[in-house]
Amino acid sequence: MKTSVLRLLPFFFSSVVGFAAPAATPAAPAPAASAAPVVAAPLAVQLDEMLTKSFPANAPGAAVIVVSKGEVLLRKAYGMANLELGVPMQPEHLFRIGSITKQFTAVAILQLVEAGKLTLDDDITTFVPGLDTGGQKITLTHLLTHTSGLPDFTNGQPYRDATRKDLSTAEILALIKGRPVEFPAGTDWRYSNTNYLLLGMVIEKVSGQTYAAYMLEHIFKPAGMTHSRYDDTNEVIPMRVPGYSLDDAGKVRNADYVSMFLPQGAGGLLSTVDDLWSWEQALAAGKLVSPALLEKTYTAAVLADGRGTGYGFGRSLGMMAGHAINQHGGGIQGFLTFELGARDAGFYVAVLCNSDRAKESQGAALRIATQVLGKPAPIVALTVPAETLRQYVGVYRENSVQKMAFVMKDDHLEADFPNDSKMALVALSPTAFVEPLYGNHYTFMPGAAGAPMRVLIRRRAGPEQYSTRVSEPLMDPKVVLPPETLEKLVGEYALNPKFIITIRHVGDALTAQATGQGVLDLVPASATRFTVKQVPAAVEFTSDAEGKITGLVLDQGGHRQPGKKIK
Repeated sequence: MKTSVLRLLPFFFSSVVGFAAPAATPAAPAPAASAAPVVAAPLAVQLDEMLTKSFPANAPGAAVIVVSKGEVLLRKAYGMANLELGVPMQPEHLFRIGSITKQFTAVAILQLVEAGKLTLDDDITTFVPGLDTGGQKITLTHLLTHTSGLPDFTNGQPYRDATRKDLSTAEILALIKGRPVEFPAGTDWRYSNTNYLLLGMVIEKVSGQTYAAYMLEHIFKPAGMTHSRYDDTNEVIPMRVPGYSLDDAGKVRNADYVSMFLPQGAGGLLSTVDDLWSWEQALAAGKLVSPALLEKTYTAAVLADGRGTGYGFGRSLGMMAGHAINQHGGGIQGFLTFELGARDAGFYVAVLCNSDRAKESQGAALRIATQVLGKPAPIVALTVPAETLRQYVGVYRENSVQKMAFVMKDDHLEADFPNDSKMALVALSPTAFVEPLYGNHYTFMPGAAGAPMRVLIRRRAGPEQYSTRVSEPLMDPKVVLPPETLEKLVGEYALNPKFIITIRHVGDALTAQATGQGVLDLVPASATRFTVKQVPAAVEFTSDAEGKITGLVLDQGGHRQPGKKIK
């Protein structure tokens, strides 16, 4: 299944934990019979041509570094660094890297472990007394791997109201006061910036230095990262580029201001592509922390029920072309960044963009990785008897908005999805199957003592998830609503002042369009609840005592995000 991502939730620091499908490389046209043989351009030239098309010369741009077999293959900048002054981008320019910051915070914690100043099993309340943990022990490991269950302070209206304020860490933590822990620590995975905010606080308390000072002395200097630092909007910082965004009409504008008191250990650093490559080399050389301890950053956490999370310490983990890869994205007002490495191949790519709508940050990096690392080894298929395959046929539900089906097609299984896409599966064993194109794995697990069949879904990155077979159709029964009911739901709903979902009545249905995004189709499940046709998400409309529509709630990825009707 190609995983679609609906970017309705206005995340402040984004971690890209799912892999987008690598874009297919267009086939070259066949030469005429009398033409000379076509000689492929060197790989660096091919990558340069692709990036030139991805980042136009008159638009916000990117700095890119590509390393293959330990040698720099490409180091170049594209587009504009400053549109108002007409300054082209340079590889030396300094960017906010957003959540790529998390891997630096993680290594700082490991340094303190190695120095004997703390352990990974320490309770966070040892360092942050009074933190509401729901009465359970939340360890530093839980924070590092996003398995703490603590709610994300960047989700919700209190945070949105605070983006221009220079809050203390105590005031930032107050943004989630009263919100319950989302699951018992270690039982599930959910990305939360609160985890790394707290880790930054631990670094400060244990070291006696500010987070910025610790990073400079213990991380950047020994790693040879001569330009990296914590961002400060009050200082004049050489080579720092401004960030851009897009308005509702797609026009480039200056990005919204955000106080750099807020991100801290979750996303507050500035860096360059050269410094990020120096960082990777310093880690590999053991200059910052011992190789044995460092390996924890590249080891995915395992949940209490045995599921993998696809996430180590500040790095998302997966496979590509037969190589173990680590990667992370970062998003903060005005900037999107993405990096990916395959240590066994000496491969590394970083794409730093000065626009928070630069979808190419991840897309370009993945296309580069696909071209450099090559195609994966062919899958050796196993023949499974039809009577075994028939045991797995049925509809499976993963969560409140996401379900899929498995059907028999000739002599094999197919995965079937509500958006009408189907993918043939290849058997690796009598119980394990894979989608060859996207690499998603499915392992069927018969229920004990009459319990329903379950399937463990392991996507190319991110947490493993169980889906349980249910006695319901793949497509919910069609609900037909009268035009007057649909018309009441039309309007604009603000998830924050700069992020609006517009609901329109088109023909006999509703559509939804978020700021800067495409139009999506809403399918009614009731008079107030609609599923999104294109992706696993749902929208519920809310009303007051008189029945007047006052808002909506976006249900996506385990998060329920309210929005107020403003028009």
